[in-house]
Amino acid sequence: MSRVDVPSLSHDMRLAISREGGFAYLPGLAAPREIECERLSDDECARLGEWLSRLANVPEASTTGADRRCFRLTLSSRRTGEACWQRRLDEPCAPAWLVRLWRDGERALDEDDPAT
Repeated sequence: MSRVDVPSLSHDMRLAISREGGFAYLPGLAAPREIECERLSDDECARLGEWLSRLANVPEASTTGADRRCFRLTLSSRRTGEACWQRRLDEPCAPAWLVRLWRDGERALDEDDPAT
């Protein structure tokens, strides 16, 4: 499974985003999010693919330490459940659009500028 190259998104795919780490497990802070590509318009699906491809420039998360949080992203087939792409990013390195995507789900894809 490649950690850098994002496969072309199809409506069969699901993106799972979870927040991990820290001293204490607090369900509200973990708040796993799943985005079903079948529910996205073609434009939203293309935008998501573009945003995910930008993560190639973000370093992979280092070993989890005391009170360090990271985001885990897993792209998988809805039909088989098999993961085809995965990344772990330290929370301080995560782009703002990723935090919004985790927090707001597909609503974040309506925004034009992912950099802010």
